[in-house]
Amino acid sequence: MRYREDKDQSAELLRLALPLMARQSAALHPISYTLWYEHVAGINPPLSNVLEASLAGKLPLGEDDVYDLHARYVVARDMEVLERLQRKLRDLLEEAAQTAAAALEDSGQFEATLRDTRSRLTDATSLEGVHAIIAELARETTRMQSATEAVHQRLESRAREVEHLTRALEQARSEALLDPLTGLKNRRGFELAVSELGNGGSPFKGAALVLADIDHFKQINDRHGHLLGDKILKAIGQTLQSNIKGRDIAARPGGDEFAILLQQTPLSGARTLAEQIRAAVAAGRIRRADSNEQPGSVTLSIGVAVGGEEDTLESLLARADAALYAAKRAGRNRVSVDTNDAPAAVLAIR
Repeated sequence: MRYREDKDQSAELLRLALPLMARQSAALHPISYTLWYEHVAGINPPLSNVLEASLAGKLPLGEDDVYDLHARYVVARDMEVLERLQRKLRDLLEEAAQTAAAALEDSGQFEATLRDTRSRLTDATSLEGVHAIIAELARETTRMQSATEAVHQRLESRAREVEHLTRALEQARSEALLDPLTGLKNRRGFELAVSELGNGGSPFKGAALVLADIDHFKQINDRHGHLLGDKILKAIGQTLQSNIKGRDIAARPGGDEFAILLQQTPLSGARTLAEQIRAAVAAGRIRRADSNEQPGSVTLSIGVAVGGEEDTLESLLARADAALYAAKRAGRNRVSVDTNDAPAAVLAIR
């Protein structure tokens, strides 16, 4: 959604939103701010009803609550906008097609009139008759010129509307399916991209899922602030983007969790890629803009699973998530590989 408030108005909304955010258990990050911004701005009544009930009941929102509300009342609304724009674009194209078809029909009728006029001129026996035929042809020509000009204007107008709608559609799709902080796909965008994969009845057969989680991210936010936390999330998003290619799908489903679906990738290849990402993040150094302070080494715990004949997205996510938590239990900053029947094998790097 594109917000319309100017700088002064948004500053006032920030003043109103911050005290409400501070009363919640969730961190003061952009997802949480979006909820309270839209609430105090009065632009999302269904969301406001839920938040007002929470405030009245003195039930502070936790992280899971925030992400759930964002998905239900912000992302879902943006998807509705996207679908509405798609319908309007389809209607415009259908109208343009009907206009073009009507123009073709008019053109056919004019062609028939010309043939009939030529035949009548051939058979004309008097000058008066010729003049009458020519006058009739002139009237028909004028009508055809007017009709053609009207069609041209309508089609030009529709072309401008289609161009405007296409831009709006691209913006709505971006807002609905991308994480604004990292530029990666959000959870809905990830699920949609995965649903579009085609491989008969087994879209995940031979695909690998890499699931990563930032180690001790809450402590980093608490100690160094959320601005630095956002910089870390952006940097990791860039690292993922630079390490994938082709039809690979990278996403930030929520919080400090990242996912990559690799097409037709064996377990060894997925593990190698996961290790490259883990090592790149661990080697990076991010500083606070205001104090040049560093949070120390930022590390990832990563789980890897390869899809089988019967896998769904949910089952593949569950296996990759189990491998990820095996990496955390083994000491973090490492890659753990799901081996289906056997216990997860941990690749520890120091």
